Amino acid sequence: MDTHSIGGMIKILSEAIGQKTNADCKEFNLTMQQMKILRFLKLREGKKITSQKDIQEYMKISHPTTVNIIRLLREKGFIQTSTSEKDKRMRIVSLTGQEERFFQDIIRCRDAMEQELIRGLTEKEQDDLRRYLKHIYRNICEPDKQDIKGGKRAI
Repeated sequence: MDTHSIGGMIKILSEAIGQKTNADCKEFNLTMQQMKILRFLKLREGKKITSQKDIQEYMKISHPTTVNIIRLLREKGFIQTSTSEKDKRMRIVSLTGQEERFFQDIIRCRDAMEQELIRGLTEKEQDDLRRYLKHIYRNICEPDKQDIKGGKRAI
């Protein structure tokens, strides 16, 4: 029987993914979180204005963490920020175009990691894994949406 808790295994896996991605993509001088934000901005580019709050919600990270990552990306020249004309409290984040020269390489790096994660799993196992991970996420992040049975939350 495995002696690691599920939470412990998820933490170990998360750290391993981050370390491997950071090492494999070191040439870009970007962390995994920074790459995710650039990809998010790229997917929305020309379609939607993206605020700092949009990034925070997409990444599911705290406000201070979001501010720090955006600051670092701005210092590296990948993004620019401005204040919304409609709401002076809103910070708009946009790409500068500097990411263009290696954006496809970043996508390939991410896709390679995804292939490593699912290597040896059937399509059904991949679907099951996604479903289990979403369920675990909802248990932790959306506890009020769980079924209530007998006045107690059913987990």
